[in-house]
Amino acid sequence: MIDAIKSSSRRLAVFVAVIVSGLAFCPTVGNAATVTVTVGNNCFCFQPASVTIHPGDTVRWTWSSTGHSSTSGSPGAPNGLWDSGILSQGAAFTHTFNTVGSFPYYCTPHGACCGMRGTVTVTNPTPTPTPSPMPGPPVVTTNPATFVASFSAKLNASLNPHGLATTFHFQYGTTTSYGLTTAPQTQSGNTVRTVSAGISSLTAHTTYHFRIVASNSAGTRMGADRTFTTLTATGPPVAITNPATNVTASSAKLNGSLDPHGLTTTVHFQYGTTISYGHNTTTQTQTGNTYRNIAANISGLAAHTTYHFRIVATNSAGTKMGGDRTLATP
Repeated sequence: MIDAIKSSSRRLAVFVAVIVSGLAFCPTVGNAATVTVTVGNNCFCFQPASVTIHPGDTVRWTWSSTGHSSTSGSPGAPNGLWDSGILSQGAAFTHTFNTVGSFPYYCTPHGACCGMRGTVTVTNPTPTPTPSPMPGPPVVTTNPATFVASFSAKLNASLNPHGLATTFHFQYGTTTSYGLTTAPQTQSGNTVRTVSAGISSLTAHTTYHFRIVASNSAGTRMGADRTFTTLTATGPPVAITNPATNVTASSAKLNGSLDPHGLTTTVHFQYGTTISYGHNTTTQTQTGNTYRNIAANISGLAAHTTYHFRIVATNSAGTKMGGDRTLATP
């Protein structure tokens, strides 16, 4: 009786060891796939001879007949990546591939004599294309007005047509009832872009409300209300320094925006290697009540040097200077 119990215990221990070793032999790896190749299925061959997998996937060779191997490389030139050794019918061997490439292999006894060869090709998975967004009503945002003068301004907004042909305009007026509109414009596509419209014939020193309105076949959307206040009829000039252009090793074009603000205004640029400047461009004279571009070419600059510059404008109501900007000669 005791001998029978001991024998039974030994058989159970062997059974458990086999199960544990089998579990250790076949670990689970995330979402990786396992591809099976049959070895020697009534032929000197691997079936299928070529497989294509992705990094992280595993190939599992199963022996259908005795006396074959799966050995990486070419007959007579193993490369040491893997080698199952010569196994018998019913055996299995696995190898996980973590890098992209083409990996030839062969059977040691039959690769040279009988052409028993195979290839594992590892490629990156094709990314799933991002589906195009479904079309819908436009998406709009009213942005701050710019170039606000005594009788004119530039209205700005952001617009995404949302995949459909979209018309938009701005409403504006001295109350939230608006009453005035800009000419309609058309946009299409599925990206956000900046849109604008210039308005004129405004009243000086007055607060205006405005918003964007956009419509397509999926609906109409209106941006939030914003306000701006026009300048007085006359006053100090408004000067803005803009980025330099046409910069070379010895010259550049200085740029700015100017509203003379209803009075005769003289304007020039200061420039130099420090914020003390030290150099001035020729003075220009401007009149009116709208913004305009001002430019001046400078020369005699030193190569590989950073220069500071700003616009300076003066009329009978005062002098105003734009912010400091820099340019670097090549």
